[in-house]
Amino acid sequence: MNDHSDACCVRCFYFRPSDALTGLCHRYPPVFAGDSSPREAHHWRHPVVGPHGWCGEHRLAPGAQMSSSGATS
Repeated sequence: MNDHSDACCVRCFYFRPSDALTGLCHRYPPVFAGDSSPREAHHWRHPVVGPHGWCGEHRLAPGAQMSSSGATS
């Protein structure tokens, strides 16, 4: 990988898209997100990330192969 854009979240094994602008990172188990909401679903969650984010723990998703130029197919 030549730069961090090659290893962005949208190409990562741990990324799960939520909508066109965000997704969830499943690298680690969900974390406690506070108790300000009465709905249990909001208490534990995975971090919300952008598709072009980068964390340094990228793992290439199956089928997203790097070319010799560094671009994915």
